[in-house]
Amino acid sequence: MPRAPWPPSTRMPDTNRISVHPATGAAWHHYDLAKARAQIQTPPVPGEVCLWLVPTEFRFASASNIGSWLSVAERRRARLHPNSALGRRFSVARATLRLALSHMFGCSPDAVNIDDKPDDRIVATNPAGDVTVHVDVAYMGIWIVVAVASARIGLGLTVEPAGIHDADARNALWNEAARIGRARAELSEAREGDGPPDWQGLTLPMPGGLCGVLAVDKPLADVQAFGWERPLDTEARALGP
Repeated sequence: MPRAPWPPSTRMPDTNRISVHPATGAAWHHYDLAKARAQIQTPPVPGEVCLWLVPTEFRFASASNIGSWLSVAERRRARLHPNSALGRRFSVARATLRLALSHMFGCSPDAVNIDDKPDDRIVATNPAGDVTVHVDVAYMGIWIVVAVASARIGLGLTVEPAGIHDADARNALWNEAARIGRARAELSEAREGDGPPDWQGLTLPMPGGLCGVLAVDKPLADVQAFGWERPLDTEARALGP
């Protein structure tokens, strides 16, 4: 089960300072994976992010769906993975992303325009080309994390060493995940008129011994979370329905 998210202190170790502060004011709204179609029918508005936590064997990403939803280039990319399990994981992640974006754009999964930028950056647009969202996808073990927002975003995932109990060690681990997330987010081009970034780090309630942070360049108000169990620590999240 996902453990309760850490509410890391805002004090960063002097040897590992980063300019990302915890996004503790965002309200989480939790849904089953199967409810994305009913709950997400438009792209995220400013201050909102949509998150999916998906197992590699996600049943909605069947072989038939992968074959019909993915582009020729995406199917080729999956086949070229040196390991078939990694190729399957990429296919499931891309099919899940296309399914989620099709709900937002009101089109079929195969009609979503996905532009793979250098350094694994993803920009997605609707079929008309007039709506664009920022996307990041990260992998850790059997888990796939997908994030979609109008702001620049980046996912940082790290593994918690067994038996870690020290608060400073946990804070350092959160710091490292936030650093990775911000570094990934900064690879995306800022949009004209966005103004200076205000980097926020949203702690993700990851399964097992994983630490996850979503770095966002604007303050967050709402998190639409699919596939995530409700955190046990009620003081660490403002939970939605």
